[in-house]
Amino acid sequence: MTLDLRWSTDIVTFFNPTYWDLPADLPYPEWEKRVDVDPKPFFDRMLDGAATAGLSGIELAPAPGGWVNALNSYGSAAAFKKELDARNLVLSSSYALPVHLKAVLDAPDESAKKAARQQLHDDTAAHAEFLREVGCPTLITSTIPRAEFSEIEGVDAPSADFDAPTDPELMGEVAEELNGIGNVVSQSGLHLAIHTDAYSLASRTADIDALMAQTDSARVKLCIDAGHIALDGGDPLAVARGHADRAPVLHWKDCAVHLPPHTLSGPPMVRHDEMIKYFRVMGSGGVVDWREWTRILKSKQWSGWGVAEIDMSIDPLREIREGIEYYDRELSTL
Repeated sequence: MTLDLRWSTDIVTFFNPTYWDLPADLPYPEWEKRVDVDPKPFFDRMLDGAATAGLSGIELAPAPGGWVNALNSYGSAAAFKKELDARNLVLSSSYALPVHLKAVLDAPDESAKKAARQQLHDDTAAHAEFLREVGCPTLITSTIPRAEFSEIEGVDAPSADFDAPTDPELMGEVAEELNGIGNVVSQSGLHLAIHTDAYSLASRTADIDALMAQTDSARVKLCIDAGHIALDGGDPLAVARGHADRAPVLHWKDCAVHLPPHTLSGPPMVRHDEMIKYFRVMGSGGVVDWREWTRILKSKQWSGWGVAEIDMSIDPLREIREGIEYYDRELSTL
């Protein structure tokens, strides 16, 4: 038995400045500004790269590679779809950062919460409508960190904060908001999928179990990222066993070793730059047991999108191909 699997990549794979002949140490905000000035040449080359790598699809990323700049590049969802069609690509999925979700959860009073929720739902509805026109069924987002990171570079956060059980009341509130977002995207004929961001409320097995139990299975799905779960010291195999049947998109990414969350410090992009040093292309040496992962998926007769990605790859075409070739060579016939 072979998996009914199509390969995509998240275009964050193409975000390394050196791929664009820019300085390797270019800060992320500066890279984002450069793309925002005229995103079309960047999108053209990223789409061309995905096609050259032999992929069937792409996943839109956070800014500057998100749906807003796709729209800015081509003028309409229909025009963007034509660009995909011309390269024999489809849009597998599209990711939105949980910025507006966090604003709802952090709101100081009911009035502020209501306004933040309206903003969340309005932005989600616009994103979902764009995806409907392109023919993409899955809008991906994340939850919030399970504890507060240290904003002071070089100063650890308390490890106990990250290791403590999640507050059930908070988990219930997050699930309620995700159900609300799921309802919004369903009005465009889509479903929501929660990405298993490392160190979030959807990374550790018990948290994912609780979140899935409290959300609508028809409207709120899961995007299982093996590398992110492993980076947080979790068990991607357990998550696949428990929830692969609710995961239309899987990120096939590895990591070298568990990175304790409390040791990450500084502004968000500084922490992100440290995290991505630990990610690995599947098959290149990491902690995920890909053979067992594949056996689990086959036993469940899973079908869907496999996202072969590596954040800000120094050689995206080579690394995308390496991961897929490893699957074809070592895993496809298990």
